[in-house]
Amino acid sequence: MTISPLILHILKNKYSWIFFGFLINIFFSIIYAQSYINISSNLNNKPLPFWHTSNQLGIYDKSPSIISESFKGKNNLFEYNFIVVLDPTDFSNFYIPIASINNNNNNYQLKAGRWIDNLTNESILSTGSLLISKNALPITKISLRTNEYKKFSIFNFQFSMKAGISHGWMSKERYVKAPLLHEKFLYINKDFKNQMTFRVGLVHEAMWGGETEKHGQQSQSLNDYLRVLTFSPGSKSSLIQEQINTLGNHLGVWDIVFTKIQKKLEFKLYYQHPFEDGSGAYQYFFDELKAFRFPLKSFDGLFGIEIINNNSKLFNILLYEYLNTMYQSGSKAASDSTYGWDNYYNHYIYQSGWVNEGRVISNPLFTLGSNFGHYNNSNYIINNRIKSHHIGISGNISKMVEYKLLFTYSKNYGIYYDQNRFYNENRIYKFEGGVKQLSQLFEFSFKDILENLNVQISYAVDRGQLLDDRKGIFLKLNYDLSQLSYVQ
Repeated sequence: MTISPLILHILKNKYSWIFFGFLINIFFSIIYAQSYINISSNLNNKPLPFWHTSNQLGIYDKSPSIISESFKGKNNLFEYNFIVVLDPTDFSNFYIPIASINNNNNNYQLKAGRWIDNLTNESILSTGSLLISKNALPITKISLRTNEYKKFSIFNFQFSMKAGISHGWMSKERYVKAPLLHEKFLYINKDFKNQMTFRVGLVHEAMWGGETEKHGQQSQSLNDYLRVLTFSPGSKSSLIQEQINTLGNHLGVWDIVFTKIQKKLEFKLYYQHPFEDGSGAYQYFFDELKAFRFPLKSFDGLFGIEIINNNSKLFNILLYEYLNTMYQSGSKAASDSTYGWDNYYNHYIYQSGWVNEGRVISNPLFTLGSNFGHYNNSNYIINNRIKSHHIGISGNISKMVEYKLLFTYSKNYGIYYDQNRFYNENRIYKFEGGVKQLSQLFEFSFKDILENLNVQISYAVDRGQLLDDRKGIFLKLNYDLSQLSYVQ
């Protein structure tokens, strides 16, 4: 059989394969009912400000200008969701941030791959969840969960519930072998008269297994998985600290939401409380109650007040959000009489912290960095004690023009561990007294400029002491390919 020189060249050139794969992907997108192509570009060719890179799945870390193509499809057995991203200046810079397949059976869903997992109940204008936001590339996992809330009744008390459990594979970061992920969640929802709803959820994550340079191979047998599942101490093959405490790096949130619908107004109050261990999850709270003290110091977390106004198109959503993570179970190291620093999102074994592909998985206000002499001088979360005020506004100027405004002011205090270490070494700690930061976003979206073509332009600016002063203009073009689909 004769192969032409052109085909032979394509077979030997890996970049041609990448481009060929991208074209094939576009072809399949045309077949599916929901498909889009996006072109995004940084117009001033300078490093992007905070709100141009945060909560964007990390896709602008590799290139400030991208071409992305997304599609959703389904058949009788599965549903699919893919996003493919290309750097237009370098086809070798090719990756797939979203790729998932799922099967729905009655009220249960089996899902595998990478997807945006909106487990917690913050506003769409929020700075981001305190557990899993859109700030980092999603963790690859397989998940079994309920699709919707299922109704229950106990002694005539009616409520609904949803739950799920997942197993995942985290990014390697600077580990010898990447750690594993265990995840589970449970939400209970109660509807009251007058269109009021109360919802409380517990979401638990655990990093375990893998191998690090400093601590070596970590236990990851089936028995160890059961220990992680049940918050149990490690076996004799685990590190001494893991035999005393629970096996793995555990973290999670309590997620509490109250909603009220009043005619065409929707009010939403939410609170997310992060925890790293039993003291942060519940122990310190009940200790304060036993001592007849109001448990004010137990309320580290994210507080949000959202108003959705269906009467007004100009001001459709108004959000105020307050973040306070200052206390963390106390300002003193752990001892027989204190619970010690919770040190949100950091861990002595998994020293890159709660990070996937080099970005913080939780709220992007938590800062990655390094300090000489700590964690082998590599990146970890150097700022998790934060007070911030955030305002989000969105609406419609006309039928064709939408807008979104974000204003975020924070005061950042670093972490307790570094503060104590710098003090003992008689060194100046840059977060001492709080470091101020202001980040803003002004975004306008123009619908159907041409048939099925949407345009979005945004201006973002950073001013303060935490981040470099930056400003930028960003342009996004979105074209709906769905009208070309054979399904349509």
